[in-house]
Amino acid sequence: MELTADLGEKIINETKKLINENIIIVNKQAIIIASTDPSRIGHFHEGALLTIDRNEMTILSEEHVRVMKGIRPGINLPITINHEVIGVIGITGNPTEVKPFAFLMQKMTELLIRESIYIQETEWHARAIESFFMDWVQMDHIPGDFQTRSRLIEFQVTPPLRCTIIRMDSHVVPAKKLSDILHILKLKIKGQAILWGDKRLLLVTEERTYPSLEYLKNQLGSFQNYISSTFDLSVSIGVGIISNSLLIKDSYQSALKALSIGDINAITIYEDLLLEICLDEIPLEVRREFINKIIHLLGNEKNLLETLKVYFANNLNSKRTANELHIHINTLHYRLNQIEALTQLNPKSAYAITLFYVLFYFLDKETK
Repeated sequence: MELTADLGEKIINETKKLINENIIIVNKQAIIIASTDPSRIGHFHEGALLTIDRNEMTILSEEHVRVMKGIRPGINLPITINHEVIGVIGITGNPTEVKPFAFLMQKMTELLIRESIYIQETEWHARAIESFFMDWVQMDHIPGDFQTRSRLIEFQVTPPLRCTIIRMDSHVVPAKKLSDILHILKLKIKGQAILWGDKRLLLVTEERTYPSLEYLKNQLGSFQNYISSTFDLSVSIGVGIISNSLLIKDSYQSALKALSIGDINAITIYEDLLLEICLDEIPLEVRREFINKIIHLLGNEKNLLETLKVYFANNLNSKRTANELHIHINTLHYRLNQIEALTQLNPKSAYAITLFYVLFYFLDKETK
């Protein structure tokens, strides 16, 4: 463990809140790396070298000042982490006056360093997990070091496995909020979950824990409702296919596809998708050309387009459609006749139903 200038400065900023004395932080080479007096930074401190060699408190008097390099009267204490002296904290002043604070400063400094080490290790662990998952979802075969890497991050799963991707439908989700949501996900759903970008979470579950899709969907729905009500966020979820081995690439890709195809604030299961999978493969330019052709046939009449949309949403039920549109049923029939006259398509025919379904599917994708 090496004391850095940044860590030394952090220690100075925290300890100076407790005492009104000059404080220095010295590294193992006896160089001052941080101080309440910036002019001392970078200077050699012979008293600190003595403290490091002896691994004990050193009281520095005016007599020491005359014979030792770079020192002032005060007290030096070793900073010890895991039984190793990594530096020194020095408090300038009358030794008798500053001694009561010395051990408190020493313990506080060591506590701050241990906290810094913990944060570094936690961040390293998080990066190692993210790197592992990034590689894992792209693997076409399981490499020889897979088990070694998984043990390093304390990761263990048993196939069959399923990937789920959770997206927060907001322009910006603060890192702290996303981290809190991840913590809640881990509490509510058993599996391996990690942050996946700035607005997403990736979840890998075992089939033995969630033997049915319905059970998993219910658990995800409970999580979704909790997040929506607690954080006022819309949450969209895509659930992939099952993988019978440790290779989860196809499951991950199908979860991505389900999330892309599904509605906002919905749980979309890839295995439930039928026509949508085919439609989603159609290039954007072709979709837009199709939309423009149908709308052109309707004479760009927005009320006719809206009528069709509500008509199909109500499964071609004329009475419910008229009620929702707040029009007389005869007016609805007139509009449907208009649509047939303009497009040469009977809205009740199988062919027209298919065309109009595709139209509204593409329009919905355009507005998502």
